[in-house]
Parts: sequence; structure tokens; C-alpha cells
Amino acid sequence: MKITIDRTKCEGYAKCVQAAPKVFKLDAKMIAEVIDPRAEADDKLVLVAKLCPTKAILLEDEGTGKKIFPLE
Repeated sequence: MKITIDRTKCEGYAKCVQAAPKVFKLDAKMIAEVIDPRAEADDKLVLVAKLCPTKAILLEDEGTGKKIFPLE
């Protein structure tokens, strides 16, 4: 799964870091970044993306490019 952080939307709530600390961390500007996209199962990554209050975590299927989250 491809994980992208929309840096214009991330406000540093760190819910992703709390839920999946092996996948996400906050950088020096308190913006989330991906450190290991394969450290958690895809179904957990979808749940983590849903936890983000600003919907800054974007998920796509790596093979097809199909958007997984958010769907709107």
C-alpha cells in the first residue's frame, strides 16, 4: 500500500504516531511522515488513516493506483 501524507492538511495531532509508531513519526515541523510503510498490515493502516482528524493520510493500492482512503 502506498501511503502519502498531505503536508498541507497535517496539523500534528500525532494520532497516527500513537496508533502505528513503526510506520509514522512527526518531523521537526510537527508534521507526520512515513518511516516504514510495511511495518503494519494494510487493514490497520486503513484504520489509522481514519483516525486522522484532518484526513491527511492518503492510501492507494501500489499496483493499481486505486485510491483506498479517503474515497471522496
